[in-house]
Amino acid sequence: MSQPHMPVPMGAGSSGPGSARRASPKGTVIAIGAIVALIGLGLVVWPFFSASWILVVLFGSALIANGTVLLARGGTIGGILLIVAGVVAMAFTGATARALVSFAGFGMIAFGALWLAVGMKFARSRPSIGIVPGAVLVVGGVLALIWPGVALSIAAVVGGIVLTAVGVAVIWGASKPRRVDPGSATIII
Repeated sequence: MSQPHMPVPMGAGSSGPGSARRASPKGTVIAIGAIVALIGLGLVVWPFFSASWILVVLFGSALIANGTVLLARGGTIGGILLIVAGVVAMAFTGATARALVSFAGFGMIAFGALWLAVGMKFARSRPSIGIVPGAVLVVGGVLALIWPGVALSIAAVVGGIVLTAVGVAVIWGASKPRRVDPGSATIII
């Protein structure tokens, strides 16, 4: 004997009759996209000030967050040191930004030298443009050490353009109407 057809209650998030309407994250996603786009525009308009400030805030926040996690796991001394380092990094923004750019410059030089060494080994057997990225990294690292402000400004402008594009794409994607194929929907009874 067959079962009589019973109406199936709609799940959360469905817009059928009698369903509880769930709050849409669409507004939250649009707000996040707007914040990302505004940060990107800030980096393009005020590259050195905003880049050094954002860099230091992100670095200091990461140190504080890692220190907090370490404290929660029982690492008292290490956690306290990381939290203090994060606060000090945020208190001395100029010195922290210069130190981070110098660290990045030395890293670029080291990575570029390694790239050149490997590229030259392969270039002996056949001519290759594989050494070009290594040379660019070394030159970029040296320039970052000589002119840290210029290096940070260039990185800020490029990063700002990318962040602005990502923010606009997030806003566009969140505000675009969604088409749902009823055949692809899963119904659980």
